[in-house]
Amino acid sequence: MRPLISALALIAPLLLAAACSTNPATGEQSFTAFMSETDELRVGAEEHPKILKEMGGTYKNPTIQTYIDWVGEKLAKASDRPDLKFTFTVLNDSNINAFALPGGYVYITRGLIALAENEAEMAGVLAHEIGHVTARHTAQRYSAAMATNLGLIGASILGSVFGVPGDLNRLAGQVGQIYLQSYSREQELEADMLAVRYMSKAGYDS
Repeated sequence: MRPLISALALIAPLLLAAACSTNPATGEQSFTAFMSETDELRVGAEEHPKILKEMGGTYKNPTIQTYIDWVGEKLAKASDRPDLKFTFTVLNDSNINAFALPGGYVYITRGLIALAENEAEMAGVLAHEIGHVTARHTAQRYSAAMATNLGLIGASILGSVFGVPGDLNRLAGQVGQIYLQSYSREQELEADMLAVRYMSKAGYDS
């Protein structure tokens, strides 16, 4: 058993390296083994109707929606994935919020739009969410979660073999879930950096 564990420990880093892809926004290597760009498009399309249902639907103001589309498309064309079809949606929600789904789905609430003092502020919010999409942060997060789950399964198997208490396995699972619930600080900072780049290219220099 011990030689097998040692072999797995040596092979695992090689498998992880092989599963990395080049980040289209930064040029760096990132772990996205469990979600391809095709998967991102599928997930976004599947989740979009659910978001509309959960968040009160779209805000029925064609003028504002057209304006958001115009600003968003200008930023998207300045991004590192200009060929990706982005969908910008104004949600009929008074809460202050903006977020994105993989595949180019970006959402902003009417509450946040009302709070923005000028176009540049609103563009900054949209550019940040576009940055999450172009850098494939959801694919990274999902792949990390899958790898964690596989690791926990392996740990549970080894734990049962070597008599590791089950409570430790449950604790490891809880910690993994907490860690993977939101974007990491590094991903948020990366989205900020990309937002500045996209805004500058789109003509929003301060």
